[in-house]
Amino acid sequence: MPTMLFHAPYPLRGRDTGSGVRPAKMRDAFEDAGYDVVEVTGRGRERAAALHRLRRALRDGLELDFAYGENSTMPTLLTEPHHLPTHPVVDLSLLRLLRRHEVPTGMFYRDVYWRFPAYREDVGSLIAVGTTTLYTAELVAYRGLDRVYLPSEKMASFVPWIREEQVSALPPGGAIHDSRRDEHGELTLLYVGNVSEYYRMHHLFEAVTATDGVRLIFCTPEEAWSAVRDEYPQAETCADRIEIVHARGPELLPLFRRAHLCLLTVEPATYRDFAAPVKLFEYIGHGKPVIATSGTHAGDLVESLGAGRRVDYGAEAISGALAALRDDRTALRDLTDRVCTVREQQTWTARAEQVAADLSALSR
Repeated sequence: MPTMLFHAPYPLRGRDTGSGVRPAKMRDAFEDAGYDVVEVTGRGRERAAALHRLRRALRDGLELDFAYGENSTMPTLLTEPHHLPTHPVVDLSLLRLLRRHEVPTGMFYRDVYWRFPAYREDVGSLIAVGTTTLYTAELVAYRGLDRVYLPSEKMASFVPWIREEQVSALPPGGAIHDSRRDEHGELTLLYVGNVSEYYRMHHLFEAVTATDGVRLIFCTPEEAWSAVRDEYPQAETCADRIEIVHARGPELLPLFRRAHLCLLTVEPATYRDFAAPVKLFEYIGHGKPVIATSGTHAGDLVESLGAGRRVDYGAEAISGALAALRDDRTALRDLTDRVCTVREQQTWTARAEQVAADLSALSR
């Protein structure tokens, strides 16, 4: 049985945010793709013990086809719960071991928020000096990797030190669910995600209010909605067509079954020019066409995949797109058919197979 190594400087389970879901999904996807998965994951003590077992196994003849890792949004040295570097060399030692045994190695690099001024404002100048030094040192070490995977190739210009030939795009994947509904009835929209100053949904609420024959299911964390609900009076004045819910996990399944379309009508920003939201591929996995904003990478993906419609960020443009699909159910059916076709290539297993093909081709 082919064997690969999976590395993450934190436990894989119990992380339910977008960035937290991805590592566990990728680890399981390699198994689904037919690989025996050797893990070096968890807290520092657990990784050190796993590294010791790996050294012994390699001496005893274990052969690894390749190794793949998922980094943290914080510097690896600070990933312990207390953020102290109690195991400062374990991850670097793993990389050296893999090089010594000529194992092709790739790493998914998920986030460059630390490169933006807002990061310094959030954490403070003193902390930012220390963490940016650690982030930079990690990237210097990553120059020794065979592949550095990014959410999109557009992100590469924000990531210093890595070499152009190392970079490959590896967006999130999705799980396929049988959530299709017919194209008839009141046009029902679903948004699943946050709402805040960064996730401003005012234009969406205005568009739904202005468009007859459209219903919005708006699913967001209860605490997030409580903080901003006064900014969205349409939730009360148009309560017959705007439904606020706070579901998560399996509770989302019936919401997807009710929806014709899903939404990523977020405000364009520099960061969103290269970010590939996990939610987009969850929508696609459910077979739902997506309306996404122009000027975002998600909008570009929707357009290139034929998985929905790209619209300008504004109430009038969103309303126009909704009215067009409300009135042309053949177009809605065709978009849904298209999504159900392309989603087979957008699963987590497809992402794992991409990595396996990339890195296995580099076997020394």
